[in-house]
Amino acid sequence: MKKNYTYHQQFRGIMQRKWVVVAFISFLINLPGYLAQSALSKKEAPAEQMQTADNELKIAGFNLINANNDQPIQLITDGAILNLATLPTRKLNIQAVTDPVTVGSVLFYLAGPIVRNHTENTAPYGLFRDVAGDYSAWTPPVGNYTLIATPYSGANGRGTVGVSSVISFTVINQAQYTLTISSTEGGTVTKNPDQISFNKGESVMLTATPAEGYQFNGWSGAAKGRTNPLTLVMDSNKNIKANFGPLQPPGALISHLVSQSPRLYTVSELTLGTPLYTDRIYQATSVPTFLNGAPFIQTPNDDKANRLPEVLSFELSQEATVYVAYDPLALVLPAWLSDWQKSAESIGLNDPRIDRLDLYSKTFPAGTVTIGSNLARPAVGSKNTYIVVVKPPEILRPSVTAVRPADGSVNVPLDQSISVDLKYPSGRSINGNTVNLNTVKLFTVISNELKIPVEGTAVNASAAGDAITLSATLAPNTTYEFVITDQVQDGFGYPILPFISRFSTTSTVEDTPTDLSGVSFSEQTLVDNTFGFDGFTSLTIGPDRRFYATTSGGKIERWDMNPDGTITNHLTMTPFDTTRRLLIGFRFDPAASASNLIVWVSHSSGAFTNVPDWSGKISQINLNDPAHPVVTDYVINLPRSYKDHSTNSIDFGPDGALYFTQGSNSAMGAPDAAWGLRPERLLTAAVLRLDVNLLRQQILPLDAKTEEGGTYNPYSPNAPLTIYATGFRNAYDLVWHSNGELYVPTNGSAAGGNLPELKSGTTWSNGQPYAGPDIPAITDVRDTQSDYLFRVTPGGYYGHPNFLRHEFILNGGNPTDGQDPGEVVWTTNGVKYGYPVGTPTEPNYRGWAYDFGTNKSPDGAIEYQSNAFGGKLKGKLLVCRFSGGDDVIVLEPGIVNKDIIKATEGIKIPGLRRPFSNPLNIVEDLQTGNLYLSEYYDGNGDGKPRITLLRADQPSTATAARMSARKSTAPESTVTKAMIQVYPNPNAGDKVYARVQNFAPQELITLTLHDVTGRLIQIKTRMTDQKGTMQTEISANQRLQSGLYIIGATAASGKKQTKLLVK
Repeated sequence: MKKNYTYHQQFRGIMQRKWVVVAFISFLINLPGYLAQSALSKKEAPAEQMQTADNELKIAGFNLINANNDQPIQLITDGAILNLATLPTRKLNIQAVTDPVTVGSVLFYLAGPIVRNHTENTAPYGLFRDVAGDYSAWTPPVGNYTLIATPYSGANGRGTVGVSSVISFTVINQAQYTLTISSTEGGTVTKNPDQISFNKGESVMLTATPAEGYQFNGWSGAAKGRTNPLTLVMDSNKNIKANFGPLQPPGALISHLVSQSPRLYTVSELTLGTPLYTDRIYQATSVPTFLNGAPFIQTPNDDKANRLPEVLSFELSQEATVYVAYDPLALVLPAWLSDWQKSAESIGLNDPRIDRLDLYSKTFPAGTVTIGSNLARPAVGSKNTYIVVVKPPEILRPSVTAVRPADGSVNVPLDQSISVDLKYPSGRSINGNTVNLNTVKLFTVISNELKIPVEGTAVNASAAGDAITLSATLAPNTTYEFVITDQVQDGFGYPILPFISRFSTTSTVEDTPTDLSGVSFSEQTLVDNTFGFDGFTSLTIGPDRRFYATTSGGKIERWDMNPDGTITNHLTMTPFDTTRRLLIGFRFDPAASASNLIVWVSHSSGAFTNVPDWSGKISQINLNDPAHPVVTDYVINLPRSYKDHSTNSIDFGPDGALYFTQGSNSAMGAPDAAWGLRPERLLTAAVLRLDVNLLRQQILPLDAKTEEGGTYNPYSPNAPLTIYATGFRNAYDLVWHSNGELYVPTNGSAAGGNLPELKSGTTWSNGQPYAGPDIPAITDVRDTQSDYLFRVTPGGYYGHPNFLRHEFILNGGNPTDGQDPGEVVWTTNGVKYGYPVGTPTEPNYRGWAYDFGTNKSPDGAIEYQSNAFGGKLKGKLLVCRFSGGDDVIVLEPGIVNKDIIKATEGIKIPGLRRPFSNPLNIVEDLQTGNLYLSEYYDGNGDGKPRITLLRADQPSTATAARMSARKSTAPESTVTKAMIQVYPNPNAGDKVYARVQNFAPQELITLTLHDVTGRLIQIKTRMTDQKGTMQTEISANQRLQSGLYIIGATAASGKKQTKLLVK
């Protein structure tokens, strides 16, 4: 039990006797002389009455004691200031610490607002008494004090006197407060004076300093508003945060975002796939059309339990409707949300717990909007933080009133520009700075699913801001789609209502074939017939400026390239170790670079007779370590014929998907002995499309087996591998041309194949019952079929039957008694055989773009892209004729009619025919215009391959403007001093920004983000400004995990890449 007894009352009685007061004052006055005399007396005393210096009694110091727990609070030194307001208690005592620890007694003399004279005989020695360490309590009045303590060897101040200690101290009662400051990313905050504690009423100045590219949004915590610097008067403990955010353009709808939470809130753009939270990877899986592209506030999901009445505020530059997307599992809404209007719409998300957030709306005038916390009273049930979306009122948004040419127009002249008239209800016309190639676009329409951006357009707004015009070089007989996005804004920042229209151009322009005089190549053998026995199946120039060749045994051969086009420093890579594989397709990933050699391949069993079925694969190979290539299978169990028809060449299409050709299992559609009586499979004789990004979201590898125990369905809604077009007997190669067309040279059948029957009532390829007469099966067809070049459209049929797809008619059938294109008839000894007259073509039969004739075996093909020979060959198709011809034939697509308008056989162009020995594949060096040719056999019958250089006699004067869409990849950088910078780098997994410099002015640049495995995470296209510079956010769709990433920038003038480290 603590003592409550003090000597205060006794001393008040003593002090009432004036003679005591006089005596005490006299004592203080004479104290120095007394101490001196005492010292002299000690020197003169007998030895037996004196202690030695080593044994001298001392006061070692003073402790301020907490009389509640009898523990020291602090040392009291001379000049100390004791602040009752900041001490842990006001019940105090003072202990004299002696040396030695125990002495006979200690005499205390205290002068000040309280006067005390006290003797303590037992340790510890307390000024206001203690019993065995149980201290009496004393609360000192405010004022100045002097304390004297003197030790004695005997009790009650007798015996030998020790060394006294004298201190002065001051007691105050001054309140003090702490000030804690912090800041969000993008700036710093300082305080003056820079200290932790401040006296009550003391002033402190806070200064917020934004970093470059950021702005100060305001104070939160114990301060509000945006006054900067801010002067505070300390009247309590304070915690204040300076909020910063990315610099907003004038008129931005949302600005000066401030939160009361220590977690991150930020402004982003709401689109499909956008992460909704700053601390989760949950993404928007559906967005109402009217909110698509709207600015929204990403919130931290970890604030879901926040109960503050106000947690978030921001500024609106104009009147707007604010939407809060709130947890649908909430049982009771917070009070601040209770008067908002609930919408029938919602925002979908991929949270495993809930699949949507319900929308509540309220319209606010321009100014400050304040939002409460997720679980502010009386909210119950919500487990997810809300997000906030802001949309200006539709009534004030500008819109298109007229478009020229009108929507749906046909036969539009090729010199027609596209323009629109506008209305702007807000009273301010269109902001011309928002009208650019990223906001106003023109697309070539290939199909409803496939549209290709038109390059080289020019866009501007009128000086008055009341019209927008786009100019472009239009192609004849082409459908275009004109688009204005809601990124176009008026002077107040209201986004335009999105607009789309379509028109088709005239087809009356005549095609004029190119004169190829002066085009010639000089031949040089690079790899002769001493190399080996496996033929070279594909040739490629990699992003590392090396020459690659694949073989029929599954190896990858590599050489360095010399400036004169020759090759040296041979290296062999064996991705399949000792297993033989027929490796045909070989295509570097679009994001591959000299330091990230990721390649895609197609391959199957290495046998050529009695080959096991279902041995085809699509794989990705990492070649960064040539000694240890890393193979990842993406698709397995693709069909394989009894002989050499296999999974053939591959290419990336303009939509980013991987396209490849799959050979047939039979000669003419029905099983035959020459092809091992193997039936067609659902995926044979087709061009297949692999959505790589969709497949990566599923389990690898994809098992594509469709029959004999396989269950894969390419028609399933979520199928990553689908059938793009059908009816290709054996197409070795395919070319996505710069005109947007897909060209596929295909081998027709020799005589001897079998045709399937088509009976009346059978479900046909159009899904309807066939209503014509029965068409019998035909065996041993003695009509050799032509080899064709097909111009392929999605869903088209190109002549080779497959009963599993309900396709029964070979090529052109025999619809009339005249000579029909592609008819299947023949005459033997004056007797006509084949399809009976009246045999129709398949409903979706599309015909051919060029007829090679019979037994030509058109195989490897490219689009020539460099400007060698003054550009005469640019845009022409070069096709290897493996059998008849033994050359490289040049085919010219028309501008109006994109079929072939001119064919020039290799014998007519010096260097394109020796004749070659079974030319199989070809590739162009875009830098020089040189060609490299694979001759599958050397011509002397012993089956040894070789590679031949065809050097352009008038080489390219500059790198081709268009990057390769086939097999050649430009060097890593062909832009002088081009740069790509990524920041912040290293990164904590938050937003990543890319800045490119020194590219061509107003040039489209494709930015890609890959992880180290080559997986494409994001791709976007942006345009540089007049200085060749562009800056954008690169990782908007998801929060990046720890690891190394590759960011690439690819444009017509070259490419650069850099690395990003996420910690």
